[in-house]
Amino acid sequence: MHKFIMTSRYSLGIPMLAGIARDEEGEPLGIIDLDTNLADVEKPPELPAGNYTGEVQDVQIGTSAGKGNKYFAVKFVILPSEIPANIADHFEDGCVMYYNRMLVPSVKDRRALFAVKRFVEALGLSLNTTQIDPNEWMGKQARLKVVMGKWQGEDRAEIRSIESAEAPRASANRTAAGAAKPAAKPAAGRGRK
Repeated sequence: MHKFIMTSRYSLGIPMLAGIARDEEGEPLGIIDLDTNLADVEKPPELPAGNYTGEVQDVQIGTSAGKGNKYFAVKFVILPSEIPANIADHFEDGCVMYYNRMLVPSVKDRRALFAVKRFVEALGLSLNTTQIDPNEWMGKQARLKVVMGKWQGEDRAEIRSIESAEAPRASANRTAAGAAKPAAKPAAGRGRK
């Protein structure tokens, strides 16, 4: 997996043209051939909101742009058998989703430690440890609660929460066609008017 960065003229200590795209090792990026005209590409469908089984297939450490906090960037792949039939053709190898809401904990950050505890527990790993090894997360499965959010003005499926893969399946929130069912109406006399 390549991470693309834009470098300034002397940021790597060697003179170069400003704005050259480089990979993690500082090597210039080459031309990427596409199998279609970019003008003909349409936005693929989003995974409907619901609960899905996802498998951890990559873990990286990222740094937030604002505060510079380190976080785990966890790549989940939702299994093809979990994808609703009406959009399955768009996700032949499963649906890739990223979970970037878990800070790399420091000794003093109890909230971050608790978030990691819940994550490790959801993956079914032992909590009786004084070390975190993200390599142990690879290939583990968890139940992902997927919701619709917004990113750059467009709807996007995103992981809201993670729980144990053995948690009771809440598949009743998806119809056979894969669309989310409407929320139940509040009982008479309840709710806002």
